[in-house]
Amino acid sequence: MNPLPPGSRWANLPRRRAIASVGALIAGAGVVGAGAAAYGSSPADRDFNVRDYGATGDGKSDDTKSLQKALDAAAGTGGIVFFPPGTYVTGRLILPSRVHLRGSGGDATTLRLARGANSAILESDRFEQESAAGSDAGISGFSIRDLTLDGNAAQDNPVGVGLRIYGYGYELADVTVFNCGADGVVSAWGTAGDLPAPSHQMESRVTGLRTHDNGGHGVNFAGPHDSMFLNCLSFQNAGTGFHMNGNGYGTLMVNCHAWGVRQDISFELAASGIGCVNCYADLDGGIGVRISRNDCRWVAGYVQGANHAGDTPEIGIQFVPGAKPEEPASATIDTLIRNCATAAVDFGAERGLSSIRATLSQPGVAGVAGSGRGWIGQPAGNTQVEITHGLGHPKNLVVRPAFDLRVQDTPAAPADGQVRLFARDNDGETQLCVRFPNGEVRVLAAE
Repeated sequence: MNPLPPGSRWANLPRRRAIASVGALIAGAGVVGAGAAAYGSSPADRDFNVRDYGATGDGKSDDTKSLQKALDAAAGTGGIVFFPPGTYVTGRLILPSRVHLRGSGGDATTLRLARGANSAILESDRFEQESAAGSDAGISGFSIRDLTLDGNAAQDNPVGVGLRIYGYGYELADVTVFNCGADGVVSAWGTAGDLPAPSHQMESRVTGLRTHDNGGHGVNFAGPHDSMFLNCLSFQNAGTGFHMNGNGYGTLMVNCHAWGVRQDISFELAASGIGCVNCYADLDGGIGVRISRNDCRWVAGYVQGANHAGDTPEIGIQFVPGAKPEEPASATIDTLIRNCATAAVDFGAERGLSSIRATLSQPGVAGVAGSGRGWIGQPAGNTQVEITHGLGHPKNLVVRPAFDLRVQDTPAAPADGQVRLFARDNDGETQLCVRFPNGEVRVLAAE
């Protein structure tokens, strides 16, 4: 390797420190380029290698104090905290604002919760106080990238959590969280709509997150609102894959996938205005998508059941009562649903003004107990519904909008160029009929 040129900003650094700093720049180039100019100093002044603070990453030693020293050192000015490859055993680490954690890749850098710590691995500063107050404070302007959080649940950590955040304006990218006794990722924030300058945003951006085999929810997201999830996976968790709730309203999810026999619910839309585009709910018993708030969207989606006919209901899309009597309403559904043994759609508590379009590929004969159904319950009268269950299937439902025809005597023939739709009683059987101008009556459907 060529020696460092005279006058180089790396020349006065120890060789090991210089190499680590270059590695940190490579691992977090996107943030360094923007962050250095913002802070008005060189990237080298904002790099903090955890090994320089005594962390070993040997998978045995307790590195808590050393890791916290590196985070505290970065907290004063903001900057990158770099984790070389290794497994870092740690207790709770307090994460400040404007600090950017960079691992060496999810399979190379792991933070493992120490035996008996029974806490979060990474937790935002003043998490308990700010979340209890529902304030507009919390940490901001931070990021975590290219590492794994191991909750080490079997080693006396029954309620351990991978990541607990109360804050805004942050980014998670290519982070894996698994083996936590409780939730994998917890995020919350208050109700403030806008922040004063110099803040540019409040939303979080989550890309390539993987949460699996946790004892609670994979992702328990209650803010900040209007956030974005892209290409995320949540599987084999004991709770819900993606639990979107509280002040997480307006969050957009794209290309996200939740699956696993352990998960009762793949996607829980319990905050208003959640939008899911091209997302995939894969279930084996339980609920694919459960909606309890207004203005939620599941568009270009796919729900795959396992034709699970056991004690646990298996439902593709389910509407359940929300926090207010008029909820859930104004949903937009456009999806394919396959092999959900109890029902493709449970209209249940749907309150109206929704647009629901579903193409079904369901097992068994519609309406026969235990063999699979198209849907259960009835949509509200002003909801638009188009459910297709195979061409000409007797359980098809197409209503735009919903309306009732009362049984009546056969009406007079209509004028030329018109038809007259009516319902009549024929020996106790209700028939849906049409009458043509020539007087002919044709039965379209019978009870």
